[in-house]
Amino acid sequence: MPVLTADRTPDQLVAELERLIGVDWPTVWAGVPEDAEKRAAWCAGFGWRPLWAEAGLRVRTALGGRLYLASAAPGGPVTRIDHTVWSARARDTDENAQVAALAEERWTAGLTALRGLLGNPTWNGTWSEPDFPELPGPGAWPDAGWRTAFQDPHRVAVWRFRVSRAPVIEFRATLGATVRRGPVPSNARIGLACHDPDHVGSRRQARRG
Repeated sequence: MPVLTADRTPDQLVAELERLIGVDWPTVWAGVPEDAEKRAAWCAGFGWRPLWAEAGLRVRTALGGRLYLASAAPGGPVTRIDHTVWSARARDTDENAQVAALAEERWTAGLTALRGLLGNPTWNGTWSEPDFPELPGPGAWPDAGWRTAFQDPHRVAVWRFRVSRAPVIEFRATLGATVRRGPVPSNARIGLACHDPDHVGSRRQARRG
């Protein structure tokens, strides 16, 4: 049987996002204090407990989830917040199809739950779509060649909002079953990310419900 390494239910996903939506985003994007005492107080203001700082900051939420606040340098601006919703690892390549089926099931349940909270996504599709969207931040996506060769990311839904500094929300599924040397045991992941809209390369406002 595949090994589950993260398993947040759709209800838990929505509850975490409901709290995230209400945070002071300009304060988040401005960056995490470098001083440990100030950092702890800063996190407490959002209901978070700091875990460890390395290429950003990992925190524990009041609901028991983990968030990763990504930044290019200590004390630098936060460019996105990542939350792993579900992940599973195949023990060998024979379990890859089972992992893919599980990921599809959890993806559908998660997307349905997010639609109930956020409405229909601005864009929703797979790795093969010709109008695959651009997201804020450097290197947010593998290029088209990688996506075609490895179907990575496998599925994506994106929500954009007109409120100033509101995050661009991304719901992404990857299967991790292929690398340049060939098929490997799947290490599938479904994650939610909140991107700073001001860290933008190219914005293509493709509309797909």
